[in-house]
Amino acid sequence: MIAFLQGVVTGKFPDRLELDVNGVGYEVFVSQKTLQACPAAGQSVLLKTYLHVREDLMQLFGFLKDSEKQAFLLALSVSGVGPKAAMNVLSTFAPEAFYQAVLHNDLASLKSIPGIGQKTAQHLVLELKDKVTKLVGGGVLTEDSPFNAETKAIADSVQAMMALGYSAAESRRAILAAVQELGEKSTVEDILRSSLKSIAAP
Repeated sequence: MIAFLQGVVTGKFPDRLELDVNGVGYEVFVSQKTLQACPAAGQSVLLKTYLHVREDLMQLFGFLKDSEKQAFLLALSVSGVGPKAAMNVLSTFAPEAFYQAVLHNDLASLKSIPGIGQKTAQHLVLELKDKVTKLVGGGVLTEDSPFNAETKAIADSVQAMMALGYSAAESRRAILAAVQELGEKSTVEDILRSSLKSIAAP
């Protein structure tokens, strides 16, 4: 198992990086968030890695943080979720937001992840809820918590933003920022107004 790689970025592509590690070139698949956060070509970076092995294929997946690798491995453990879909989870959500979606049965948000449909979203909730509860520890809200209504407002806002042509990841980022600013009791209308204003701002 390759636990991590530290090397010089030699190329950045839509879904992966090329790293020069002591003269050996590695192709490492990364999330959109990691791709944006990684330094430009010619600079050094350290990536936590996971080696995915099939009979006909070996692929390296890279992460800037242990928490991202952990979320990736949890998603990958779910029935019907392959490494590409698991990486799409990290392109759409920060690990904490992904865990909250799982804990609160937020199927609408989970379905906003490219490659995740209704059935797979249900599997994510059913198969990960206990694991995520243990991982997050105390302070986890239950299914009966008022957070469900707040999550529905967030999910409805995401869907509305996507209907206007924004990507799932872009919509999610703007809406979560708006909720953090306005408070979790905000209405869909308030959330959308603030989100659209922040996206339109130069």
